[in-house]
Amino acid sequence: MKKNRPIKVGIVGVAGKMGKAIASIIINDPKTSLVAGSEFSNHKLLGKDIGVILGSKPINILVTDNIKDFFKDLDVVIEFGLEKATIKFLKEASKNKVAFLSGSTGLSSDTLNLMKRLSKNIPILWSPNMSIGANLLKEIAGEMAESLGNEFDIDITDIHHKNKRDVPSGTALSIKDEINEKLKKKNIKKNINVNAIRAGDSTGEHSVIFSGKGERIIIKHLSTSRDIFANGAVEISKWLCRQKAGYYKMKDYLAVKR
Repeated sequence: MKKNRPIKVGIVGVAGKMGKAIASIIINDPKTSLVAGSEFSNHKLLGKDIGVILGSKPINILVTDNIKDFFKDLDVVIEFGLEKATIKFLKEASKNKVAFLSGSTGLSSDTLNLMKRLSKNIPILWSPNMSIGANLLKEIAGEMAESLGNEFDIDITDIHHKNKRDVPSGTALSIKDEINEKLKKKNIKKNINVNAIRAGDSTGEHSVIFSGKGERIIIKHLSTSRDIFANGAVEISKWLCRQKAGYYKMKDYLAVKR
């Protein structure tokens, strides 16, 4: 693709809360162009103009459930759907040589392995949290675990709105994985507890607690708006579609930004 032209983005689940937040950013960003938006069959907004759905002027891009139409002219797919949609659009992205960015949570190991296999064909990045701050929290927690793991207990708290389906969150599990990876390098065996709370309308709050004798260290990330995830997804998509085929993590994106 030409360096200076806007990247062409398709959004899976465009009529959902996250889909609309991402679409709104894309249509107002001169470096991106929204060219497709999908929803499941029988969705009440199929055939509606995405601009109108966002409360803006028409953009002549209609919500579709036709996957072939969706992939007609794309550089990158952004997907925050359920696992069934993740698998369906991931396979189609691979066939069409389109970069694939997924923020879906609660994915099985089989689906993550599928991503790794198909990344031989296209650039793929999966992260259960697209927030820059939340990902820095994960890195910092891993580094602290290396230093404190022998003498401190480690706990993770995960607070989200009462309708969130996955318990604990994908972000909490990824923080735990990061800590375990660092502890393994130090040959430290430790049980890390994850405590999940589902209440109210919280868009996400994660804390890592290091408890020692006579002292406690708490690092926390608190999101106050879904916009941080949407903004993150759009910025990462701009970077991802220009990468060669491969399986990327947030660490790869953050390394470029430093």
